Amino acid sequence: MRHPRRWAAVVLGAAVVAGTMTDQPPDRIVPKTGGYLILAGDFHVHGGPGDGTLLAWELRREAQRAGLDVIAVTNHNTTCAARFAVWWSSYFKGPLPIMTAGEEITSPDYHLVAVGIRETVHRRQSAASAIDAIHRQGGVAIAAHPDRDYSSGYDERALTSLDGAEAADSSNPLDLADYAEFRRRARERNPGIAAIGSSDFHGSPQLGRRRTYLFARSLDEGGVLEAIRSGRTVAADEDGSLYGDAEMVRLVEANRPAGRSDVNAGWRRFTVACAWIGVIGLLSFGPSHRWPRRGARQDQQLDR
Repeated sequence: MRHPRRWAAVVLGAAVVAGTMTDQPPDRIVPKTGGYLILAGDFHVHGGPGDGTLLAWELRREAQRAGLDVIAVTNHNTTCAARFAVWWSSYFKGPLPIMTAGEEITSPDYHLVAVGIRETVHRRQSAASAIDAIHRQGGVAIAAHPDRDYSSGYDERALTSLDGAEAADSSNPLDLADYAEFRRRARERNPGIAAIGSSDFHGSPQLGRRRTYLFARSLDEGGVLEAIRSGRTVAADEDGSLYGDAEMVRLVEANRPAGRSDVNAGWRRFTVACAWIGVIGLLSFGPSHRWPRRGARQDQQLDR
């Protein structure tokens, strides 16, 4: 084949154009009940650059495909990628999906998700002190995957100060039992603590496979944070089972927002594969030196 590098560039360009044209998630219709908007959120999402595989623009697209109205980018012990995602999302029209900055604070005896912050919260402090630092920035603090390995650092003061705790994980019955026990302990000191469902997304499994339904008063970050602080949430696991206040669970069951919608999934995967073929072709058939023919090399030696 003549000009293989040129053909690789054509394949790459065609894949990008076709993938962009077919990747058009449907508009979201947000259900309402009792004066509240029912939003679907994922508050434990890792993005790139950092410890997630998807950069800001693709995270936003994936959130739309997943049927999410709000996501929090919460990389480990940093807010750089999160602030970049929020900045990027500000250039798009429409309120959804809401991108909010956060952080997963990882300490040896607790993991804590901060949502709605701008400055990094240092991990070398107690859980209670970290929660205080989050609240000083106007954010909310959520206990991340509070099984027996990541919950021993929550003393009485920390449990009292928490705004939410991850509560849904049907993939591991032992984890689910640990989550339930942690939430029971927290509710003894803080009856209004929010039930949170989060995917802990890094690239796999799916974004939003576990999610939170929020009863929000407005379609913005302030409305999301206020709903969590007030405990107006329901957690959903990957099987669709719901956890939280019985009345709010009933309302979600009657008005559950639409879930994942990826009508052109097969075509999108095909265009992604073509794009990679184009990239590999460009790298494989890059510019190379043209070595002189053997006779030409001999002529050059004789000329010397």
